[in-house]
Amino acid sequence: MAENEITDNIKKEAERIKEDSIYSSKGHFESSKFWRYFNYILMFVSIASLILCLVLTFGDYNKIIVGVLGIISSFITVILIFLNPQEKYIAHQNSANKYLSLKNRARIFLDIESFEMGLERQKDYIKFLDFERNTINENSPPIMYIGYKNAKKQIESDRNTEYEIDKDKK
Repeated sequence: MAENEITDNIKKEAERIKEDSIYSSKGHFESSKFWRYFNYILMFVSIASLILCLVLTFGDYNKIIVGVLGIISSFITVILIFLNPQEKYIAHQNSANKYLSLKNRARIFLDIESFEMGLERQKDYIKFLDFERNTINENSPPIMYIGYKNAKKQIESDRNTEYEIDKDKK
């Protein structure tokens, strides 16, 4: 294989890594947004039902109503503990940030560093970027379907995925 062909293949692979990172980071940001809101909603309902249960306990209210509210509050708390949406939110947020960092490194490699590197250094660096992508993939939680759909829609409509300077080049 000729050196120019190898260099072109390296740049194509860097573009693939960059594109994978864009979709993955956006998908994880969308998933983290879902888990953050889900956590807030469950926490609010849990606290509100607990407070209402306590207020009704000290008033002259039907014990069945108080019991039902206590059960609802307990059930929501169990859901919060079992699903742990806060942990899922943080995991998706961290994965999104790692993919964003990988995308930036691939972009800098493509636009700046690759021009000053010899072929062997380019090969080593693309292997490093590929290793990083695979490591992030292995350690990331799966992207939720709704996160994937929202991310894809945003990327295809070109919202928040490109810098203004890059839009002018097209």
